[in-house]
Amino acid sequence: MTFSLNDIPDLSGKTAIVTGSTAGIGKVCAFELARKNCYVIVACRNQTKGDAVVKEIQEQTGNKRVECIILDLSSLASVKKFSETILTTFDKIDILLNNAGLLDVPFQLTEDGIETMFATNHVGPFYLTLELLPLLIKSNAGRIVNVASMLHAMTTLTGVDFEKISDEKNYNGKTHYAKTKVANILFTYELTRRLKEKGINNVYVNCNHPGAIKTDPYYQGGLLKKGSFIDSITNLYFISVEKGALTQLYLATSPDIEQKDIKGQYYVPIAKCGSSNGFSKSKENATKLWNITENILKEKIPGGNYVEDRI
Repeated sequence: MTFSLNDIPDLSGKTAIVTGSTAGIGKVCAFELARKNCYVIVACRNQTKGDAVVKEIQEQTGNKRVECIILDLSSLASVKKFSETILTTFDKIDILLNNAGLLDVPFQLTEDGIETMFATNHVGPFYLTLELLPLLIKSNAGRIVNVASMLHAMTTLTGVDFEKISDEKNYNGKTHYAKTKVANILFTYELTRRLKEKGINNVYVNCNHPGAIKTDPYYQGGLLKKGSFIDSITNLYFISVEKGALTQLYLATSPDIEQKDIKGQYYVPIAKCGSSNGFSKSKENATKLWNITENILKEKIPGGNYVEDRI
C-alpha cells in the first residue's frame, strides 16, 4: 500500500476535528484536510497558538473554513464545554482525529483527580468521542482515528492494572505512556464491537502508529535535548512529520476505508494494516477498561450528568 498527500480526496462538505493540531503531525493533518476543502476545527488548549495556526492554514490553503475551539483533554469540564459547542453548532461531524497526547511527563493529578497522562491520552478522548458520536453517526461515513503508538507493545511485559492507573506508587513515565497507548487501541476495538452490536455500520473506528517522529513531546518529556549528540543521531532514524501524518490521514480520508469496510484495525506506516499486541486484543481487557473509564466519568463529570449510552 502506498499513500501520499496527493491521494487525499476532495473533502468539500465534510467537517473534521483534529485535536493537538497546533504542532507536529496534528498540524500537518489540519493543513492537509483544509487544503482539500474540509471544514477544519483546530482543537487545542492555547487560544493564541490556535488562532495563529488557523491564520497560517487559511493564508496558505485559501480555505477560510478553519477555526480554533479551545479543548483541554485533561479537563472533563473542558471536554464537556467543547462537546456542547460542537453539538449545538454542527449538524454532523465526518472526521474525529484523536491526535493529541502527552509523553513521559512527571506524575501529577488533574483537577478531576486523574493521572494527567491517562486523562489526556485516554479518558478525555474517550469522553469526547462518545459525546460527539451522535454527530458522527449522522455522517454518511463517520471516521474516528485514535493515534496510538508501537510503544503500546511494552505492555506485553509490564501488563496494565487500570484500576490503579492513577496511583503514584505504580508510576513510571515511559511505561505509563505505553499503558495509555494500549488503552487507545483497546478503546478502538471495543467501540467497534459496540457499534456493530447496535447495527451502526456507517462509523469507521481505527487506530494507528504514526511512526517514529521527533516531535515536541520527545523534548517536553525530557527524552531528547535539542542540539545534543543523541538528538543529531536520531535524525537518521526518525521520519518527517509529513510522513508521520500519512497513516492517520489515510484512515481519516481514503475511500478504501468504506470500500474495504476497514473497521477496528491497527495501522502502521505507511497506510499498512498492522498487528497490535496480545494484551490489546483481549476482549476482557477492552471491556474492563471501558467499564473503568465509564465509572470514572460517572464519578467525575461536573454535575454528574454523564450520559452513559451514546451508542
